[in-house]
Amino acid sequence: MTVTAVGESQPEDFVTLTDRNYRVFPRIKSLVERSADKALKLLYARIGSHPVTAQLLPNAEIRNRAASAQYKHWVNLFSGQFDAPAKARSANIGEVHSRVGLAPTYYIGGYALVLEEVISAALTSGLHTRLNGREMGNLIATLVKTALLDMDAALSAYSVAEQRDRTTVLTSVGEALAKVANCDLRAQLDGLPAGYKALAEDFHTMRRRISEIIEEIADAADNINTGAGQISAAAHDLAIRTEQQSSSLASTTEVMQEITQGMIDCATNAKQVNHSVSQANIEACKGGEIVESAVAAMDKIKNSSLEIAKITEVIEAIAFQTNLLALNAGVEAARAGEAGKGFAVVANEVRALAHRTTESAKNIKELISKSGADVHEGVELVGQTGKALEQIIQQVSTATEQAKEISEFADKQASSLQRVNRSIAEMDVTTQQNAAMVEQSNAATRALDSQASTLKQLVDKFILERREKLRPEGDKSTWKRSLDVGRRAA
Repeated sequence: MTVTAVGESQPEDFVTLTDRNYRVFPRIKSLVERSADKALKLLYARIGSHPVTAQLLPNAEIRNRAASAQYKHWVNLFSGQFDAPAKARSANIGEVHSRVGLAPTYYIGGYALVLEEVISAALTSGLHTRLNGREMGNLIATLVKTALLDMDAALSAYSVAEQRDRTTVLTSVGEALAKVANCDLRAQLDGLPAGYKALAEDFHTMRRRISEIIEEIADAADNINTGAGQISAAAHDLAIRTEQQSSSLASTTEVMQEITQGMIDCATNAKQVNHSVSQANIEACKGGEIVESAVAAMDKIKNSSLEIAKITEVIEAIAFQTNLLALNAGVEAARAGEAGKGFAVVANEVRALAHRTTESAKNIKELISKSGADVHEGVELVGQTGKALEQIIQQVSTATEQAKEISEFADKQASSLQRVNRSIAEMDVTTQQNAAMVEQSNAATRALDSQASTLKQLVDKFILERREKLRPEGDKSTWKRSLDVGRRAA
C-alpha cells in the first residue's frame, strides 16, 4: 500500500510482489490476452449505459481507445516486474482518471468486473487440470495481488492529484476572495481542475451578479440623487405655491364672510318683502271684496232706477189721462155756460197741473235715463275695476309666491355660503398643515440627498469588470461610470 495522508512523507512499500508471484506472470499474461478483451467489452458497455460514466466517455470511439489503452496496460503489467516504471504507468492512469473526473468508485468497480471475468476464465479454461491446487491458488492470488497493487498506485495518484487540485483551488479562491475583499470585482478563477468547474462557474456567477448589483446600486444612487434634487426643487416650489394659496385662501375667507353676511341680510330683507307682499295680498283681497260689494250696490241702484222709471211712466200716463179729463171738463163747462165757469176754472187748473206733472215726469224720466246711463257706466267702470283688481290680486299672489321662493332660496344660499365658509376655513387649516409638511419634506429630501451621496462614494470604491455585456441594452451611463471608476483605481 502506498496511499498516505496529506502532509505525510511517502513510506516504503508495505506489500511487494515476490519471485513466487513473478513466476506465474507469463501464465497470467497469457490468460489476460485471451480473456481481457471480452472483459473490457463488458466493462465499457457498462460505462456507456451508466448515466454518470457515459458523460465522461460519451461515444464509442473514445471508449474503444480507452479499452485499447487499458488492455495494453494489463498486458504490460504482467510482462515484467512491477517496478518504478510500472508504478508510474499505473499512477499516470490514476492522474488521467482524476483529470477527467472519474471517481475512484467507478475505477474500482470496473476493475472488479474485469477481475471477475479473468478469474472465471482461469477456472474454466483448463488451467486447473494442468496445475495443482497450490499452483492454481498462487496464480489467482498473484492476479488479485497485482491488481490491488496496480489500483493502489492509481489511487495514490488520485490522492496526490486531488491534493494538488485542492491546493490550486484554495490558492486561486483565496487570491480571488482577497481581491473581492479589496473591492476588486474583476477577480477570475480560470484554469481550475475539471472537478472544480462548478465552483468556478458559481464564483464567476457570484462575482458578475455582485458587479451587476453594485452597478444597479450605483444607478439607484444616481437616480436617488437626481430624484432628491428634483423633489427638493418641487418641494420648494410647492412651499411657495402653498404660501400663496394660504394667502389667497385668507383673502377668499374674508370675501366669503362679507358675501355670506350680505346674503344673510338679503335673506332677512326677502323675508320682510315676503311679509309685506303677503299683507298687500291680504289688503288686495279685501279691496276685491269691496269692489264686488260696490258692483252689487251699483246693480241695485240700476234696478232701482229702472223701477223709478216705470213709476214715472205711470205718473206720465196718469198726467196724460188727467189732461184729457181736464180738456173734456173744459168742453163740458163751456157748454154749461155761466153755470160751468167755476168748473172751467177748475178744469184749467187741473189741466195746468197735469201739464206741469207731465213736464215734471218728463224731466224726472230724463234725469232717470241720465242717471241710469251714469249708473250703467259706473257699473261698467266698477266691473272693470273689479277685473283689474282681480288681476292685481293674481299678480300680488304670484309676487307673494315668488317672494316666498326668493326668501327660501336666500335662506338656502345663506346656509350654503356658511358651509362654504366653514370649508374654506378648513382648507386654510389644511393648507397651513401642508406648508408644515412641505417643510418637513424639504428636510427629509436634503437628508436623502446626503445619504445618496454617501452611498455613491461607497459604490465608487468598487472596481467593476469592464464588460459592457454586464449592462442592460441601451444603458451606457453606468457603464461609463464603471470605466471612470476603473481609471481612478488604476
